[in-house]
Amino acid sequence: MQITFDLISDLHLETWTDDLNWQGQATSSMCIIAGDIARDRDLVVKKLEQIASCYRMTFYIDGNDEHKYFMDNLPNSYRDLVHRLKPIKNLHYLHDNVVIINGVAILATNGWFGFDFDPAIDSDWSAHCWKSNINGGVEPDPEIVSAMSRSDTLYLKKSVHQLQRHRDVKKILIMTHTVPRSDLVNHDISLVNNWRYNVIGNSLMQGVLDYDTENKIHTWCFGHYHGSVDRILDGVHYINNCRGREDTDFKQTVYYPKRITIEV
Repeated sequence: MQITFDLISDLHLETWTDDLNWQGQATSSMCIIAGDIARDRDLVVKKLEQIASCYRMTFYIDGNDEHKYFMDNLPNSYRDLVHRLKPIKNLHYLHDNVVIINGVAILATNGWFGFDFDPAIDSDWSAHCWKSNINGGVEPDPEIVSAMSRSDTLYLKKSVHQLQRHRDVKKILIMTHTVPRSDLVNHDISLVNNWRYNVIGNSLMQGVLDYDTENKIHTWCFGHYHGSVDRILDGVHYINNCRGREDTDFKQTVYYPKRITIEV
């Protein structure tokens, strides 16, 4: 038996001139979306409604861009997002939720970042640069973001540990917005000695694998990094499919969902 998903993320709608109509783009009955749809929350809701209408089930986790204008109060931002997305038919917002389909557990969290993805780059300097570049009309607190990165990691560790004993779960698909391990992107020379490296991923996430004693983690989908990643490391398939921003070189001008198959 197998199940298939379409993977999309990092649509960054405000940066593109087209509307990215998703009608007729689906390649399977289910879709997973790894965050950064837009900064404008109305745009996020509208696009999720459109995408969810194209699938039998759509699974979504937020990215950092969804919270761009709410960085001064992330708990309130999450409460508002939950409230706004709840009425959307066929959409499952996976913040603090786990879904099991045909033996596959779908587990997701944003992941955030602790500004220490590359230990060779000063974390305090990275946090300062990130704060200076937010420009969201609010006063962001790097400490709150770092705390979220630790909390999200702990959530994944506890959930993976519990799923080891779940008889109906044969495989685990993890979805985060930020990159789960640095060796997935350390080939990118544009990130070398750049503070942005320290906000591309969560350095704690690799420790989640230590809780997978039954080797159930099969696939790890993520976004945030606009380069292409499709690799198997330590028996786990790491994969992304980011559209990117139109005003940068790291983008897919012609963009389609990436089909993922998991054998159960």
